Amino acid sequence: MKLVVSDLDGTLLNDESEVSNETIEMIKKLKENGIEFAIATGRSFNSANKIRKKIDLEIYLICNNGANIYNKNGKMIKNNVMPANLIRKVIKFLTENNIGYFAFDGSGINFYIQENTEVDPEFLEEHIPHYVKNLKDIENLPALEKILIIEDNPERIYEIKDLIHNKFDSELEIVISADDCLDLNIKGCSKRGGVEYISQELKINPKEIMAFGDSGNDYKMLKFVGHPVAMKDSFMAKRDFENKTDFTNDESGVAKYLQKYFNL
Repeated sequence: MKLVVSDLDGTLLNDESEVSNETIEMIKKLKENGIEFAIATGRSFNSANKIRKKIDLEIYLICNNGANIYNKNGKMIKNNVMPANLIRKVIKFLTENNIGYFAFDGSGINFYIQENTEVDPEFLEEHIPHYVKNLKDIENLPALEKILIIEDNPERIYEIKDLIHNKFDSELEIVISADDCLDLNIKGCSKRGGVEYISQELKINPKEIMAFGDSGNDYKMLKFVGHPVAMKDSFMAKRDFENKTDFTNDESGVAKYLQKYFNL
């Protein structure tokens, strides 16, 4: 293996959304052995970069499910945006169907939400909300990278997915990324595409890539690489992947798998 790629939530991070010291140590050992490391996440750059700073190494970032790709120096090298006309159609459709949303631009800071949407105060410490109040606001929305829909009822998430699929299947990537989350990106935009782009930059054959994931937005990425690994007790562990971690994300499962596989 020449490149290891990992999802964040439910995979590299524990249940407190933190990266353990054990995991950081294993990533450092990988790099010392000449193996590149990349993060592939549905999170924005602002959020994912905090994890990279914690790891304190030069690593690639694939953010917003592949909408934004950054090199080891934190420079954006690729982005896949939803054009303004599509964003406006989708947001109008969501509004008409009483579906709440968080729509993000490439900065990792700005996001757009319906007026009166409740937002976690901690989230607002690092993000700037722009409230969409009426049709005029919708018609002025810019091109954006990702739309996130959060719904506590898992059954409702699938209903929303089907609703959007019937309307926008030819224009959007529609992926359930967690039990309560639905991600929308431009068609063809995915973590898989991000990994492929980085592999071409590094001239690495996909067969020489290992990837870890737990959710629906990891599936195409795992199918693309030569050594896919599903997290123990995760949604991906129930799919057709031979390799699974012996430990969960809350037990530093990625670190333990790397240590064993690479004899670190």
